[in-house]
Amino acid sequence: MPVALFASDYDGTLCRGRMIDRCTLDMVRRFRNCGGVFGICSGRDPGTLKQELAQQKLEYDFLILMNGARIEVDSRCIQEHFIDGWKQVLSLLRQKCLFFTVIGRDTVYHFRNALRMPVEFPAGEQAYIDALQQVYAVQNRAEDLDTAYQISCRTENEENAVALAEEIGAYGLTAWPNCEYVDIVPSNISKAQAVGVAAAYLQVPACYVYTAGDGRNDILMLEQYHGFAMVQAEQYVRQAAAHTVSSVGEALKQVSREAFW
Repeated sequence: MPVALFASDYDGTLCRGRMIDRCTLDMVRRFRNCGGVFGICSGRDPGTLKQELAQQKLEYDFLILMNGARIEVDSRCIQEHFIDGWKQVLSLLRQKCLFFTVIGRDTVYHFRNALRMPVEFPAGEQAYIDALQQVYAVQNRAEDLDTAYQISCRTENEENAVALAEEIGAYGLTAWPNCEYVDIVPSNISKAQAVGVAAAYLQVPACYVYTAGDGRNDILMLEQYHGFAMVQAEQYVRQAAAHTVSSVGEALKQVSREAFW
C-alpha cells in the first residue's frame, strides 16, 4: 500500500511561468521512489495537460482533470462525469463571457465574443486555444456536441467571474470561479471529491493524503486534506490550508520528512 498520496494543482501551483522548477521535479521523483503516489489535480483538459506534462518531463501516477470530471490512474480512466443541462446556459455565456470553451470527449467548441473581446488574445491564452485545436476535433456549433466534461469561461475580472458563477448556479449547474475564469463542471463534482475517489482507489487512508493549490477551486481539497497553499495565493486560500509554502517542492520535502525520513 502506498505510504502517502500528494495531489497538486497545476497552473500557478506546480507550474509557474509555464515551467516546473528543477527542485520540484527532483522532489517528485524522490517522493515517488520512496513509495509515495503523486498526481495532478487540475481544471485543465486531458489533451493539452498531458502534452505539457510530457514536455516538462514530469512523471506522475494519477490525473484529476477538469476539476474532477475525469480521473485517470496509471493512464486508465477510473471515473468520468458529464454535465447535465449545459446547453441551457449557452445564451447567457455568449452574453457575459469574453470567450468560453466546451470540452467534449474528443471534440471542442470555442466561442469568442467579438463585441467584448480585444482584437487579439493574450499570448498565453492564444497558445492554449491553439493547443486545444491541435488535440481535439473542432465543432462549429456547441449544440452539435453530444457531451461536455467542462465549460471554461473567461470574464473581465474576478468580480465578474464570481457573479457569473452565481448566475450559472441559478440554473442548477455547478460552477467554480477562479480568478477571472469560471469552470462549469458536472453536479456534485469538485477537486476534493475526486481526490477522495483517487485515494480510495489507490488504498491510501485520508490521513495520508496531501494537497497543494492556489485558487478558489482548490479550497475544499486544502481544507479536507493536509493542505499546502502557495505563498502568492489570496488570503482566503491560504487560510484554508494547514501550511503556506513557496513551491510544491518545498511541500514535498515536508511530507517526505513525515512519511519516509
